Amino acid sequence: MNELKFSIFNYLNHFGLYDYVAYIWLFLTFFILLILSLILIKKSTKMSIILILFSLLLFFIGPPLLKYFLDTTVRPVEISKINFKKLHFTDTLIVDTKIKNISKKIYSECQINAKVYKQGETKIKIFINKLKPITHRTILSKVKLKSGESMDNRMIFYNFIYNHDINVSISAECY
Repeated sequence: MNELKFSIFNYLNHFGLYDYVAYIWLFLTFFILLILSLILIKKSTKMSIILILFSLLLFFIGPPLLKYFLDTTVRPVEISKINFKKLHFTDTLIVDTKIKNISKKIYSECQINAKVYKQGETKIKIFINKLKPITHRTILSKVKLKSGESMDNRMIFYNFIYNHDINVSISAECY
């Protein structure tokens, strides 16, 4: 729960102009649709209910989609070279990654998230395993990353006791 709180506060602390414009547009659209549905309630109840449901859907699904869109267009990073090694003699997992700044901005810090999950046989099983990872770690790296530069990163998971095949997924948000 603390990691989720930290992630949200870190994102809010680094709001830029595009973030403000996008979220203001989203909430204005939500309120305009609600007002329009209240106006239409006397003329067409079905249309009013459809508009209310659409505005609620926009209100709950819009912010995560907007964050994803802004992260991929305004703050893009490329994650490559994900290597992980399980050290059996110390019950330690080491994850090495490389993060590259592919935007035109200079990043001053990056939040890097790693999730370790069970390997699955089918795509559905892999998706379910990603939702419930064995362990996860978030680090905040305060390294200046200029446009086109790369940064090597190493995460160490101590007391990692799992004897089956695993996969690691890495995500990064740079500001």
